[in-house]
Amino acid sequence: MGCTRIIGCWLAAMLCLVASPAWTEESVAPEAVDPGFAVLTAESTLVDGVVRLDALFELRLSDQLVDALQNGISLNLMIEIEVVKQRKYLWAKQVAALEQRYRISYQPLTNHYVLNNLNSDLVFQFPTLESLLAVMAALREFPLLDYSLLEPEASYIGEIRIAVDRSSFPVPLRLMSYVSGDWHLISRWYSWPLLP
Repeated sequence: MGCTRIIGCWLAAMLCLVASPAWTEESVAPEAVDPGFAVLTAESTLVDGVVRLDALFELRLSDQLVDALQNGISLNLMIEIEVVKQRKYLWAKQVAALEQRYRISYQPLTNHYVLNNLNSDLVFQFPTLESLLAVMAALREFPLLDYSLLEPEASYIGEIRIAVDRSSFPVPLRLMSYVSGDWHLISRWYSWPLLP
């Protein structure tokens, strides 16, 4: 008797959902995209004695970071890259570690977003934040290390990740970044064979 009542209530609930006008194709709200960073691909090639890296990222800023930008707070992003030598009986040995740093800022007078490569001091302006992030999302032919530093018979792995550098925040926001993932976006490490 009790089981029959439960099944009857379940069927009635299903009929209400199917008959409800709120469940039409036109009224379904688009899914919200969660903020986050990810490394989509990474590969390296040997060009003129230099190992060069190509990588693609997915960069989705949180609403809090976008608001901070538009209120005069710059965002520093850093790409961390490591090259490790694989060893048969010991743990991997780090051969190289690099950081590529960028600063993103907003200029209200010109209504432009500015991307400053802090390693090379090159500056670029963009009409929208989306166009800036689209450029940031691709690292092309980045000189990683000189091939002469690698042992011919050894096997090497590259590792890369991208993150918002919370150490560049003003102190109140820096503290906030330790308790909220919306303020400190960081990807997982992505590994690839350095030269297959």
